[in-house]
Amino acid sequence: DERFLLSPGEFAVIRGEVMCTHKYMCMCIGLAVTTALAVPTVPAVPTRWAALARRLPASSAPTPAITLYRDTNGWCPFCERVWLQLETKGLPYEEVLINLRDKPQWYKDMVPTTLVPAVKIRSGGMEEVVWESDVILRRLEELHPEPAMLPPDGERAAAEAIIAEAGNLSSAGFRFAAAVRNASVTQEEVASLRAAFEDGLDALDAAIAEGGGPFLCGGSVGLADATYLPFLERWAVQLPLTSGFALRPEEGEPPRWSRIEGWFVAMAEEPAYARVRGDTYSWSAAVAAFQRIFATNGTLSDAQRAVSRRADGAAALELRRSAQAAPSSAAALAAAEKIIANWQAVVADATAAEPLSQANLQRLEEEDGAAVELLLADCAARLLQCAGRWEDEAGGEPAAEGGEEEEEERALCEAELLGLEPLEHKVRADAARLVSARLCAPRDMGADAAEAMRGVLMAMASESEGLAWRKSGGLL
Repeated sequence: DERFLLSPGEFAVIRGEVMCTHKYMCMCIGLAVTTALAVPTVPAVPTRWAALARRLPASSAPTPAITLYRDTNGWCPFCERVWLQLETKGLPYEEVLINLRDKPQWYKDMVPTTLVPAVKIRSGGMEEVVWESDVILRRLEELHPEPAMLPPDGERAAAEAIIAEAGNLSSAGFRFAAAVRNASVTQEEVASLRAAFEDGLDALDAAIAEGGGPFLCGGSVGLADATYLPFLERWAVQLPLTSGFALRPEEGEPPRWSRIEGWFVAMAEEPAYARVRGDTYSWSAAVAAFQRIFATNGTLSDAQRAVSRRADGAAALELRRSAQAAPSSAAALAAAEKIIANWQAVVADATAAEPLSQANLQRLEEEDGAAVELLLADCAARLLQCAGRWEDEAGGEPAAEGGEEEEEERALCEAELLGLEPLEHKVRADAARLVSARLCAPRDMGADAAEAMRGVLMAMASESEGLAWRKSGGLL
């Protein structure tokens, strides 16, 4: 039921996000930072963001002929199906985000079901609006048959059979997960539902093997993968937290479903999946958020509290782990582009007096906005350094696009950073940890870009906490 599965949460869209190392390249791989390291030179306000933007590659994207209407959260599984198809086919598209708790009237007038996703397709001076994810997948496949995401007609039966079973497997999984959380369901009933779910996974594993893998219907991503992806991705992270069920093995352990595990590995390496993929931190944090959303009269039951603790713990572990990640240049660049384009939204969320979501995360004061902006600009510069966008072709020195004016701005910013007081370093560290915790994939960006941003932010938080401690004589 699409209406049931759509996320009810209203989450502020932070379209800015991600960061990497500028002068401190060691931060990108989680190495210790010492006082001997130079302070990053980031252009200062007001030309700061223009100077950073000049480091981005020129955009040559064609005018999109498709508009994707999806949820603001990036949580809707049905939107994710269409999103993956658009990325796989390399079709230029634009996005319009729909607030599911306050849908605009124009959207309800345009889409009879009022649900997401929907797409608007423009061709030959005509516009066509299509809704319902399965209908959209078929229509886009018809209009844009290359690369093919369905086998030829004579070989299509197996793929169609796998697609047809998706609803049965998803229902089995959701019934089992719901039963585990329902105190009125007996242990025998839970065991029976678990067995039915495992039977469905056994059947999917066998179907992948029959098709040769590593994807559901062979050697390339198809409509079957787009159909199954949303719930398999979520289950892999969330079922261990909510139901004690491991779809994927612990590190070093053999997989129960080897072909499904091979599919996860292959999907993670698929370029088209990069923007669409959620990450372990985001899906773990979402579990805790849903426990709070569905708490009776705002009060968590003992079972909900236990799930929240596990989810919060898993999310915290992911934040710590991200500080050890070495981001790819593509992930760093994707992150830098987002933060440069949307830094105002991040500052606004970090200093919101009445946050729309994750109110349990302590926001900063309004007067800390300038400190948050400086942090974001610093992080964007570090990301650009990771992406190889800071040095000129000769290597070693910043490109001279801004000339003397940009050099002066960098000098001013260096002085600004060096002159921070202990409490200001503490605010900087708090801001870095807050933005890390607020960053959600795929809402804000893909998983690899989010990991790059969090890694740099967590390294910066540690750096600033160390400086606050040293400058305060150990008082902070």
